[in-house]
Amino acid sequence: MELSAASLWEWTKLFVRDPRLASSLVKEANLALEVSVLMIVLAGVVSGVTTGILQAVMGNPPIVLLLADGQTATFEQGGPLTQGVTAVCLGLALGYALFKVGRWMGGQGSLADIMAVTAVLQMIMTVIVVARTIAILVLPLVGLLLIVFGMYVFFRGLGHAVNVGHEFDSMGKSAGVIVMSFFAVLIATFFFVSLTGIGPDPVMGLAPEGVQNDI
Repeated sequence: MELSAASLWEWTKLFVRDPRLASSLVKEANLALEVSVLMIVLAGVVSGVTTGILQAVMGNPPIVLLLADGQTATFEQGGPLTQGVTAVCLGLALGYALFKVGRWMGGQGSLADIMAVTAVLQMIMTVIVVARTIAILVLPLVGLLLIVFGMYVFFRGLGHAVNVGHEFDSMGKSAGVIVMSFFAVLIATFFFVSLTGIGPDPVMGLAPEGVQNDI
């Protein structure tokens, strides 16, 4: 299975057009586990680079969440390195979770199978992320549409990837595996952050008076 720029574009079009066929072809390619891991790492590196480009051009404003009691929680956004490492860790964790949860629910896919379809899908999303980054810098509205389109492609593709990878022949069961896997990754991330203290440290404060009055 070749992953040049040209072939990656063809894979992207195939995943958008027919994710089931694309997933079947990836599984038939019998990619080595190490190759899939490297693809996920590459996708994370590109994610970090695109984050760095956006932050260099548009700045790095903090994320401010309005809480129910009228206070705000401010989180500093991570830099390119943090974003890249996070993307790699979450990509690997999601692939492993899809394998374990799928097997628990009767799936037949091996770890190499599930990591392969997950890795190729993440590479496809990398193409969309790069296009989104360019669009945000040139045509912000198009960039917003690409964000929505990317979410559609990802979840639709992931459903077929799990279905084909585990030989379920049931999109309902695949959806259940995906939901439970995301939940497992979320719980694991929470415990990791709690035990290590690594993660965003929110700064609490009061919301502007006008915002408080609207709550």
